[in-house]
Amino acid sequence: MKKFILSAILPIYFLIFALFPFPMRSLPVRAQTPIDSAVSSALPSPGSYACILSDSTFFYSSADGRRGVFLLPKTYYVRLVEYGADYCKIEYLSDEGNYKKLTGYARTTELTFVDYVPKLPYLYYSFEVSYRIGDSELNDSSFLTEITVDCIYYGDYLIGSEAYCYVRRGDTFGYVPKPLTLSYTANTEYADYLAAQAALSASDAAPDSSTTPEKSSSPIQIAILVVICLLVPVLAALILKPPKRPFYDMTNDE
Repeated sequence: MKKFILSAILPIYFLIFALFPFPMRSLPVRAQTPIDSAVSSALPSPGSYACILSDSTFFYSSADGRRGVFLLPKTYYVRLVEYGADYCKIEYLSDEGNYKKLTGYARTTELTFVDYVPKLPYLYYSFEVSYRIGDSELNDSSFLTEITVDCIYYGDYLIGSEAYCYVRRGDTFGYVPKPLTLSYTANTEYADYLAAQAALSASDAAPDSSTTPEKSSSPIQIAILVVICLLVPVLAALILKPPKRPFYDMTNDE
């Protein structure tokens, strides 16, 4: 009996599922962003760039970190020469005009490597320093009492509360007191890069508008479903109804 009931009701359920299929949703697949590629790739290769995101990242003269020459300007970049687990050999600035490239080292943990070539990797900044030659009482203009020199700025160097600059004056390098007016514009390339990646990730996570919208059930389908729902209990009652037994007159039975 049970097999008979199942064989009668199952086709009805199959008909319901055929008329009202459940939509199958597929999970969105996020495209791999450049940040993901950078994380999953191998060690940075020579020639790649790293951004300076700290105010305390030193440019060292050797790979042991014993002598910090100057603090690399924050938000600007260095170019990788050789990768190391503790210290990386790097280049800062380039040989252009009065600017001269320096090769040194920086702590690997303080470098943020990127997978793009920055448009303005280095800070090109110069300022003038004036020096007075004693206190001369001569009024003769042929005697020089003050000279002004151009300084190529590389970075700051702090000694207690005193701030100095590491500069190039002519063909020599050295330190001069940091001018109170010294200021420079931060490089926004790395911040812009992160903003672009965040926008890309948000667009990948959003629902795809190109997918076909779900179709609502039509009135005819709803009417068929109602009829089927009404027929199921009627059919079950007819199947389970006990058969009529013949009536016997017990009084005439001898």
